[in-house]
Amino acid sequence: MEYPFDALHAGIESQILNLPAGIPDSEAVTQAKALPDSIEKFLALGKAFSRQLRYREAIDAYTEGLKLEPENLPLLRLRAGRYLTTLQSNPAIADFEKCLSLGAERLDCLYRIGLAQYYAGRYEQAMGTFEDCMPLCDDEMGIAVLYWHTLSAARTEKAPTLLKYYRPDMAVGHHTAYEKAIQVWSGTTPLSAMLQMLESEEDDLEYGITLYGLLLHPDCAEKDCLSQALLRRDGFWPSFAYLAAWNDRSRVL
Repeated sequence: MEYPFDALHAGIESQILNLPAGIPDSEAVTQAKALPDSIEKFLALGKAFSRQLRYREAIDAYTEGLKLEPENLPLLRLRAGRYLTTLQSNPAIADFEKCLSLGAERLDCLYRIGLAQYYAGRYEQAMGTFEDCMPLCDDEMGIAVLYWHTLSAARTEKAPTLLKYYRPDMAVGHHTAYEKAIQVWSGTTPLSAMLQMLESEEDDLEYGITLYGLLLHPDCAEKDCLSQALLRRDGFWPSFAYLAAWNDRSRVL
């Protein structure tokens, strides 16, 4: 698959722990830095940093732009996303809520607020937010919401009530990994069969999302071993599931 970031990019530790990225500026970063200060400059600079997974520096760029125009919705939405992918849940939620007040797409923001609540360990809140998302979803986003709601429910030992909306014929689009996990939770596919299938999965994104969705399943007897296997597959570390797995490990340590 084609990755939506540069081949030379920062690792997760630098971005979550706020350490130097340790890589040179890309040509796009250099070009953006040379522009005169403006909304366009800081949008371009933040996006260029993000292509290198230098999310902390992207946040700084968007913040500079917001000093020029505090209610600029594109800047706020981009900064909110970068707060989320650096596991800064409270600033992410604040920015997404501000985006909503400025007329941003409700599902886009609510879904990510739910993720931020999940990362923060506020699982009951996350469940409520994902429940608010469900009426707004098509099948593709619906399967993602089912996935995160089900995991939030497992964390709180509550019933995964949204699972009733799963259908084997859902048009899940590119969200195939979310569906693979939900197939197990819904009883459509045995856990053992899905784990065996994952042994030959070469794509880190597909592997990480599917496996993370299985770690909390009551039949999963090798959670620690499987979690370590997931974390070794860091080729797509900005994925929401990989970030959740990394965050879970750091919360335990």
